[in-house]
Amino acid sequence: MIRTARLWLLRFGGGRYLKFILVGVINAVVDLLVLNLCLLINPTKSPGLLILYNTIAVISAIVTSYELNRRWTFSDRSKNPRKEQHLFFAQGILNVLLNNSALVFVSRILYSIDMPFIISSNLSKVIAMAISSGVSYVILRNFVYHA
Repeated sequence: MIRTARLWLLRFGGGRYLKFILVGVINAVVDLLVLNLCLLINPTKSPGLLILYNTIAVISAIVTSYELNRRWTFSDRSKNPRKEQHLFFAQGILNVLLNNSALVFVSRILYSIDMPFIISSNLSKVIAMAISSGVSYVILRNFVYHA
């Protein structure tokens, strides 16, 4: 059973996906630290400031993600670094837009519930990251670092 699961993971890119998940955890830490630092310095429920803080946080994570994914997760697929860099950052722009949209949508719902501001902000952020990370993996695997 374990051997079958392992073969399936290797055959269908599971090892790569596990690397992507680990890189994602590192990116999530960067993303959440930057967002929480901004919220600690100037707490806000303003959608405009929340988008600004989130954009700074997501861009920090995207830069980290680019280096780790290019050098580790997709290193065997890296063929044309210049083209990959442009595609990666185009994907990054889509990620920022999707992440910000999800964050604002979810935070509006959670802010209406009686819970501490920092919890609702971080829960909104985690949901937004989950949505945008799934989309990013598909784009990176199929368009940026395709074999």
